[in-house]
Amino acid sequence: MLSPNQALINMNEFDFRWALMLLCLLLFGLSFAVLLWAAWRHHRRGDVEGVNFHSSLAVEIAWTIAPCIIVLLLVWPTARIFWTP
Repeated sequence: MLSPNQALINMNEFDFRWALMLLCLLLFGLSFAVLLWAAWRHHRRGDVEGVNFHSSLAVEIAWTIAPCIIVLLLVWPTARIFWTP
């Protein structure tokens, strides 16, 4: 049987996991909404010639760093909980 302190820690970890799940769902929903909005907006423009950004170093760095920041923001609280004595 768990002591009251162990039960409290177990409940905190459970709440933390749910908070992370909700944060992931929020990020997914937000990114999917932006994707749908961009596709709808692009579709409404018609046959307008798009801008070529394939050789843009700033764009390539931005979409490499953004997911790294998101992953670090999700990993930091998890690592802090599991590595604290």
